[in-house]
Amino acid sequence: MRVTGRILIIIAIVITAMSTLFCIIGLATKGWGGYNMFSGSLFCDGCPQSSQALSILSFILLIATIVALVLHMFDILHGLLRYIPFIILLISSIFLLGTFVGYVKKSGLTSYSFDLMVAAHFFAYIALVVLAYWYGESSVTSASSG
Repeated sequence: MRVTGRILIIIAIVITAMSTLFCIIGLATKGWGGYNMFSGSLFCDGCPQSSQALSILSFILLIATIVALVLHMFDILHGLLRYIPFIILLISSIFLLGTFVGYVKKSGLTSYSFDLMVAAHFFAYIALVVLAYWYGESSVTSASSG
């Protein structure tokens, strides 16, 4: 059975939404200061500012990716604009990686909030793989039919 393009876009939307959920939970929880249960949030005074900025930017870009994927699912994005969701998601996953790498480099502590951001990055990466597969499949079918 062949997987259609619309199903792959829906799968990418769901996985990106899961990544966004893990990202917002990771930002909202107070487990950034180590394994002490309520040690502090990412936005504390001594926390690295680069991680704070990258986490907010990645959350915004994850939401923008979901919106762009929904627009693409309804055939609103055509031509080169159809690659925008992939590019936004790629940049967002790089920012997610920068969030937790910058935090560990500065503080050296990890906890459950850190793990949630790692899970958000993992799901963003999986969504990138699904989108790359879909773009590859759709370009092959359009080249063979045209």
